[in-house]
Amino acid sequence: MSNSVNENTKIVLGIERLSTLFRAALWDEAKQCGLSPLQVQIMLFIASHTQTLNNVSCLAKEFGITKATVSDAVRSLLGKKLLKKQSAGDARAFSLHLTTSGHKLVEKLGALTQYFDEALTAIPASERKKIWEGLLLLIGHLQKTGVIPLRMCFNCQHFSERKGAPYCNLLQQSLHLEHIRLDCPEHLLAA
Repeated sequence: MSNSVNENTKIVLGIERLSTLFRAALWDEAKQCGLSPLQVQIMLFIASHTQTLNNVSCLAKEFGITKATVSDAVRSLLGKKLLKKQSAGDARAFSLHLTTSGHKLVEKLGALTQYFDEALTAIPASERKKIWEGLLLLIGHLQKTGVIPLRMCFNCQHFSERKGAPYCNLLQQSLHLEHIRLDCPEHLLAA
């Protein structure tokens, strides 16, 4: 086995461990709130996205699951009065919004990132920048394969390069690594 394969395996295992930690925190938080982890993910997603993305089809694509699975979770959240529907004219087409109770619950769910916030705060800023650069590089390569559906600068109509540096034509400014978004609300998929 070559060193690069060995390093690749170590990186993948490291990502898997981080994913396991986040998933465990998600399960704990969901259990305390009487929700499933998917329901918690849906609530968090809706809280941080525009209404154009807050529908069953987009949620299914975002989480890589079937519309039927999302519909079941949404139906339960509607029944618990944590979400409400807003019709877009067509009875079958609607966007989802948090109710007042839903907003309160999402505020409580902020603790999900606590493990990571504490660990990252303990790491020097220069090292955090390296972590961010590495994540961007890996995610950018995965995105090119179509494996992950992100609204990321690198596949946006507004993204270009000027003088060899990333540039956002919407913001009319150069993008430094710390400005690259993984989930941009103004994202338009490049042709």
